[in-house]
Amino acid sequence: MLAWIQRWLMGVTAASVLAAAAESLMPPGTIRRLGKLTGGLVLLLAVLSPIGQIDEDALARALAETRLRTSDQAVEALSQTDSQLLTEIIAEESQAYISDKAADLGIDCAVRVEVRVREDGYPVPWAVTIRGELTDVERQDLSRRISADFAIPEERQSYQPEEEAA
Repeated sequence: MLAWIQRWLMGVTAASVLAAAAESLMPPGTIRRLGKLTGGLVLLLAVLSPIGQIDEDALARALAETRLRTSDQAVEALSQTDSQLLTEIIAEESQAYISDKAADLGIDCAVRVEVRVREDGYPVPWAVTIRGELTDVERQDLSRRISADFAIPEERQSYQPEEEAA
């Protein structure tokens, strides 16, 4: 690229030197004006010569590759955003569902669900933390429902008293 710019600058410089030398050698009058016009046209051709040398196929390929690269980056960014939003939605909906089931059992508690992405790329509820004062019977009933509805085993279910929530 640098060599190409250097050649172009050399061509423009040579054309301007040639035009100036030709003008200085011409006699005054109509011939000199005609010489100036010709020298200006030669200089203009030297300046605009890169436009005639544009490889349209290479330019089209470069533009297509740039669009493709940009498109791929946009798709990847959207995919990550979608995955994050889906994870948040699953966590919120799972928390609301468990809270409703707890309310059906007469339990007043706060629920937090941890979501993890499986190997296949899908986010699933992984663990749950229940904060509130629960009796052993309430805890067992709620634990069974969480295990049955979300396949979260008891080992990943955490029950904490209300004091720890502060």
